[in-house]
Amino acid sequence: MAASIFAALPASAQDPALHPLEKYYVKYKAEGNATGEKIQFSQDYGRKICLKENLQITMPEIGSVKRNEKMVSWIENGERWIVVVNLDDNTGTKFKDPTFAKISESLKGKDPKQFNQQQLMSMGGTVTGKKTVSGEQCSTWSFPQGIEMCITDDFIMLETVANVQDLKVHETAVEVNRSSSEPAGLCDLTGVTITERDINQMMQQQQAPQQ
Repeated sequence: MAASIFAALPASAQDPALHPLEKYYVKYKAEGNATGEKIQFSQDYGRKICLKENLQITMPEIGSVKRNEKMVSWIENGERWIVVVNLDDNTGTKFKDPTFAKISESLKGKDPKQFNQQQLMSMGGTVTGKKTVSGEQCSTWSFPQGIEMCITDDFIMLETVANVQDLKVHETAVEVNRSSSEPAGLCDLTGVTITERDINQMMQQQQAPQQ
């Protein structure tokens, strides 16, 4: 639901840690209106995230579309950069995350666990129970938008269930590894044709009325 960068770049000592774990890897199975799999690898305490999705998405008014892409995000000199790559044609868009300055400010004086918990609460999340997913215990967070997430005490997402209007998506972790090395090629952007864009301009163009 979410998540998430070029080759490994050293983070500044002043760049905030975004996650309590130094690194972790999760593979998800997706069911419902989105079927397929997702893999996510986080390293350097969440400062760099690599995500790959191979999904078939079905929407009532649009039909079925394929999503075969990866996203790599990293923090560099106090800014978070994101590259989204279409794996079918090996082209990507690079942009700066306009929300990161606010996130960085919110982190001041908090450890990553406190910060992530407050982020969930600010989205209207409340803990409604506990259960076991893929052999691990997690807390169920419920949100008013019709979304439930089951999250471990060290903030790994094990399950997401979204029921929004006519759409239902269920993502379940089928593999979790807190000591995994980077999966081969997951974060690699070698050979990708990348275009840098201003995300604010992109949003303004999308919102502009058609002539």
